[in-house]
Amino acid sequence: MFFQINDYASLREAIEDVSRFLNEKDVPSERVFDARLVVNELIGNVFRHAKSTARLGVELNGGFLELHVLSEIPFIPPTISKRAEVFAENGRGLFLVDSVSEERSLTEEGGILVRIKIK
Repeated sequence: MFFQINDYASLREAIEDVSRFLNEKDVPSERVFDARLVVNELIGNVFRHAKSTARLGVELNGGFLELHVLSEIPFIPPTISKRAEVFAENGRGLFLVDSVSEERSLTEEGGILVRIKIK
């Protein structure tokens, strides 16, 4: 399943479509929530930091949900995330992504792959 995401409206639509797809595949609701968080955070970062559009790929693969995010203008987040200071207004998103995922890596195309364990 692939999506072209050009703005926040298409991001919301994609998140709803991904949720429906995962629910139809009997993915536990906690993992659907995690997927929503990851997609929202990573594509939001593309909009904010790369000022670009994005493509989202969603795949169930051997007990994992794989989320692929590729932006037209590359956005490469830090390899290691760290928790933001208590009163910081930003900087929590990537830490949350890493806390709900099994793995986050860069793809050969310059995108981001996040794997969430579902079984």
